[in-house]
Amino acid sequence: MEKAVGAVMRLLYALLILAVLTTHGQETPQPAPTAQAYLYLEPFHARVEVMFDVATVQGWLKQPSDASAPMPMAVRQHLSDGAMKAADDWCSLMADDLTVRGTLTGVALVKGKPGATLPYDEAESPAARELMVGFMYEFSIPGAPEKLDLRWKQLAPPVQALPLTVFHGASTSSLQLTATRPSATWANQGRLPMPKPLANVPTLPQVKVYAVPVIMMLWVIFGIAVYVWMDVKDKKFPGGFVPFLAAWLFGVAITYSMNVHVRDPFAKPSVAVSTPANAEAVLTPLLRNVYRAFDYRRESDIYDLLARSVDGELLRTLYLQIVKSLTLDEQEGARVRITDLSVTIEQVTPKDEGFIAQGQWTALGTVGHWGHQHQRLNRYKAKLTVTPIQSEWKITALEVMEERRL
Repeated sequence: MEKAVGAVMRLLYALLILAVLTTHGQETPQPAPTAQAYLYLEPFHARVEVMFDVATVQGWLKQPSDASAPMPMAVRQHLSDGAMKAADDWCSLMADDLTVRGTLTGVALVKGKPGATLPYDEAESPAARELMVGFMYEFSIPGAPEKLDLRWKQLAPPVQALPLTVFHGASTSSLQLTATRPSATWANQGRLPMPKPLANVPTLPQVKVYAVPVIMMLWVIFGIAVYVWMDVKDKKFPGGFVPFLAAWLFGVAITYSMNVHVRDPFAKPSVAVSTPANAEAVLTPLLRNVYRAFDYRRESDIYDLLARSVDGELLRTLYLQIVKSLTLDEQEGARVRITDLSVTIEQVTPKDEGFIAQGQWTALGTVGHWGHQHQRLNRYKAKLTVTPIQSEWKITALEVMEERRL
């Protein structure tokens, strides 16, 4: 019995030695490199995000790499700075065979995996294998291009292929770039929705304004008075009547367009807004149009549309406030698109021909970032002054008393 047990033990020991000898000298397989690109499309604007694992980017930049080593803030900053300098021309975009203007807006170190990123404290030092390097680009494109061609220049080993997910409206498309074909084409085919038209704001009665040539009338009366006085006194015009007549007619000509605009004194006054329901009917489309202005990206377009709903010094102040509230924290270019708006007015005070309303509104929006969709829900409590400007309702003053992110 003891001999049998000894024989079994020797056999197991021999098998263990064989297994060790068999695996000795084999290299640990390296994980596949992370590579993923996202193209977010809106009318007039395209945003590109491309993500790689840290080791791949460090190899391209010839920086030391250790997947298991922690990456403190200084090391992450060194990597970001190097990538920012190198990657300026790595991404390009063509719309309908024409190269469009683009900018590398930032490089970020992101924790997690593509489409499943995780927040982390900047003070911590996660291991290199937990992080990805994300490149962000912005491009100005036509409102409805027929096709877009995205090219990624830096497709070098160990990356052989770069999957590309295109976000357009509420849908997505999947494409791929490879080392032998470093560009991909997305065909629009009517899939990129244009910005919604402005909401209809209740109209005000059109008040007639008359252009009265007051200065010309005074000049005519002055000339007639001089002529009558000269005739009554039996005096002669210096140089004769013809020069006087010529000077008088010349004065009529140059004062003809010097008009004074006078409102119709018999026009009926506009109906005063004095109830919360009437105030909501005016403010709901006004605030909706304020947010719809930011469906565009060019500052001049936004200002032109904002001016349809806002007037005076509030125009620039509101522009800056909304840009800040719609931009993801520390992620320049990723801007929330408002999809729904709810307005509740609690108190109304008539003021001159307009009114002051106190209440709240809730704005719901979405934004795509690092491969997944974020939802933003902001609620504001405010006091708004609404005034008729050239027969149109416009917001002329805004006092935000509370702003909450829900």
